[in-house]
Amino acid sequence: MTVDGSVDTTVDEPATGPLATDGAVTAPAGGRTGRPRMPPTPASPWVSEALRRSREPRIPRIPRIPRIAGAARSPAFVVTLLALCSFAVSLVLQTTLFRDGTGDADEAAYVLQARMLLQGRLTLDASLVEPFFRPWLTGVHDGRVFTKYLPGWPAALALSQALFGTMAVAPAAMAAVWVAGTYRLARELFGEVRTALTAAVGVALSPLVIMHTALPLAYAACAATLVFASAELLRGLRTGARSALFLGGAAAGFALLIRPFDAVLVVLPVAVLAMVRARRELRILPRRALWAVPGTLPMVAVFLVYCWHVTGSPLRMPLSASDPLDRFGFGPRRILPSESSFMFTRRLALEALGDTLAAAPSWFFGGMGLIVLAAVGLFAPRRRPERIMLLATTGVVLLGYAFWWGSAFAMPGLRNGLGPHYHLAAFTPVVILAADGARWLWSVLARVPSRIARPGLAVAAGVGLVAITLPTLPARVDVQRGVNAGNAFLESMIPDQLDGPAVIVVSPPVPSRYAQIPYHTLRNSPDLGGPVVYAADIGSRIAELPDRLPGRKIYRLRPGEVWDPAVPGGFRGAFVPLRQVIGTRIEIQVTLQPPPPQQPTTTPTGGPLLYVRLGDQQRVLRPADGRRHTFVLTTGPATGPDELGTGPANGADGVALPADLIVGYATGTGPGAAVWEERIPLARRAGGDLSLLAPGLGWRRLPAGPGAAAGPGADQDAWPWISAATQSVLRVDLAPTRP
Repeated sequence: MTVDGSVDTTVDEPATGPLATDGAVTAPAGGRTGRPRMPPTPASPWVSEALRRSREPRIPRIPRIPRIAGAARSPAFVVTLLALCSFAVSLVLQTTLFRDGTGDADEAAYVLQARMLLQGRLTLDASLVEPFFRPWLTGVHDGRVFTKYLPGWPAALALSQALFGTMAVAPAAMAAVWVAGTYRLARELFGEVRTALTAAVGVALSPLVIMHTALPLAYAACAATLVFASAELLRGLRTGARSALFLGGAAAGFALLIRPFDAVLVVLPVAVLAMVRARRELRILPRRALWAVPGTLPMVAVFLVYCWHVTGSPLRMPLSASDPLDRFGFGPRRILPSESSFMFTRRLALEALGDTLAAAPSWFFGGMGLIVLAAVGLFAPRRRPERIMLLATTGVVLLGYAFWWGSAFAMPGLRNGLGPHYHLAAFTPVVILAADGARWLWSVLARVPSRIARPGLAVAAGVGLVAITLPTLPARVDVQRGVNAGNAFLESMIPDQLDGPAVIVVSPPVPSRYAQIPYHTLRNSPDLGGPVVYAADIGSRIAELPDRLPGRKIYRLRPGEVWDPAVPGGFRGAFVPLRQVIGTRIEIQVTLQPPPPQQPTTTPTGGPLLYVRLGDQQRVLRPADGRRHTFVLTTGPATGPDELGTGPANGADGVALPADLIVGYATGTGPGAAVWEERIPLARRAGGDLSLLAPGLGWRRLPAGPGAAAGPGADQDAWPWISAATQSVLRVDLAPTRP
């Protein structure tokens, strides 16, 4: 071996045997020929390394550790980390800011349906829930109560509850799916990692996504599923990947089971783009699309069977089956037959669309800055069909929901409530366009000679987007804190321990036949088997409740009750035990403690009045302060001046029951009079006895302000009644007596 490490391949030969410069061999002087002497050639590197190692002691080989830093820089790692962060943020928000939801009673409907599925129920027995326990957003068919929503999202909530012991995992999982699906869709449309990562970040940081993926509502779940379905279907139709087609078909079918209208609006632009891409070989699309059918077909079958089971027709969806007026288009619209209707006009639709477009930018990360980037992305070069497809998706969703009457009802909450929740399917296309617009601007700035230009502008743009987004958050957080404060107040009114199984009658200031309106956290189990059951105060029929649920203690929850409406900041809310009073003859003992005289703004007419009223019967007298007076309620006709009868008299029919027995005190007549009333529900039992639920509801009417009409002809009903306690002035005791 030579000094430089090369191998010497020469052979000892006579010195007189030189090589010719052209490579020919010349004979030496003695005429003898020999083997040519080859010049030394360097050895290959691996030979040198092998010889070196042969002289060194053998050391055991240590496996190479992968480069973690390199893996952390991979797009898959970044997207996975981002999706996990969105998952975690959703869980945190569900246990903190949105622990009881947003106050939207629709959340209770989804949770109820999930609980029904966990119990193996698709419908409820109408005879069990009517009339006191009818859940919100339900319809009735053949004696069975069904929810207005399809079972896709409630099934996901139920699965989350079954696997993890909480429904919170399902919305969090949708947050992760939305982020990952956005990355895949943007990558499929533009083939740019930077565009895809930027779009995923934009979705993850948008306030609308953050809020809705922390709620049990179905809007975010459908939007996230459709983003994933679009990505997989486009990839499968382009490449023929069967797994992508199957997953895309399954995701589209699942979206059909959540919000069918959204699924149709989003899949149509996807199908058009696929045909544009394959316009030179359209014949391959049907063959490829067939691989999506195994994923979609089971979902379609579930859709048809479910509709058939709950509404009686596979093509009649629960939404419209619960009320024919709950549909798209213009005219009279309402959500349920029990609710009032309103006229949805073209003018109202345009106003709703305008308000939606005005409020929507503030729900994106970056606000109007992101909208500007989306405009840049729309007109950026290359991939023109893909950009038009994103624009078309947003456009058809906006246009489609312009015909939905619920968009008009959503206007008050567009800024700081639920936001443009009906239009969530139009959200991701705008973010993807903005991400590619930012990428194109970045590539344009690469031509700028200065090395500081691009990094500096990137930092400034990021800070600007954050600065635009942050000011929109405090008002929304304050609104939610107000909702949480109301829920906390409601919870504080109900004792942690009640004396045995209980039924709580829920009495809101505005009457409602649903316990979830307006108190959406008061929810029953589907079988009404919980230790506490909430009943809606549906009026005088509530007197039948004790016979409906024997063995349960009865309470009344009245969060809107005011102790004294004449005093600002008076105590609000009441939780009182109720008792059933049964008999054929019941004494009504009234004790008065009139308030001290005040200087009224309008002088009442006449003196104080004490009265008892049932239907058309009324007994009125001039009371003395602190004196007790007794009236009598009987099952037969009235026989005395202080009696009220419920039976027929003089050939006339008796009082139609159930009805309210009203005991009242007024400081006079006319608008200047203050009035206290206790309204006690009264019903007739199957055996003919009377049943009252005491104490009744207290109501107050304050004296009218200056300038109000006075005198016997004044319209006292023009002044509103206030749900207020009356015990300080008017005390009513009921006691059954023998004839």
